[in-house]
Amino acid sequence: MSGSGERSTRSGDDDPAAVPDELLARWVQQGSSEALEQLARRYLRPVAAVAASFLGDAHDAEDAAQETFLRAIDRIDSYDPRRPFAPWLYQIARNVARNRLDARARWRMEALPERDLASKAPSPDREAEHSEIRRRVTAELAKLPELRRTAFRLVDIDGVPVEEAAQLMGVTPATIRSHVYHARRDLRAALGDVMEGSGTLVSSPDDG
Repeated sequence: MSGSGERSTRSGDDDPAAVPDELLARWVQQGSSEALEQLARRYLRPVAAVAASFLGDAHDAEDAAQETFLRAIDRIDSYDPRRPFAPWLYQIARNVARNRLDARARWRMEALPERDLASKAPSPDREAEHSEIRRRVTAELAKLPELRRTAFRLVDIDGVPVEEAAQLMGVTPATIRSHVYHARRDLRAALGDVMEGSGTLVSSPDDG
């Protein structure tokens, strides 16, 4: 069964982008670096968006996405190709992001006694870099429920198509649309004064 599929990608007769995730993952289990590269092309950006929905920082999210793929490679033998690949990868991304949040919180708790209270005030450089609007958007995003925040991050901020976001999160497109709708509503309610006249949130709070 895998022979014809392997011929299609390794001979270049078919478009590798058309090969199902699950078959690519099976080939990764067999040691195919080409299949791994194809999966990375498909999912590196969405996985970074998932991580950013937890971490809030684009650079941390990129690091978390790389770590997610390293962990996925390490655990690929435990993946069952009869099950959808995207939700399996999504769970790894969530766990990586949560672990990084926990590590960040522990670092802050350990470092806090050594800091002067005045050091909590944002530096002039940081104030110049991040506007008041972006700080408020970041704070309000963090208050959203996890699935709502992640769906909004994927669709509205990172531009992932609804169908792809649904596949990644293991839910229906209708569920994604509902999460995005309610996230927009919540953000408009919380940020109406800064969003007035703009109609929607058009940029990520993490854009540099």
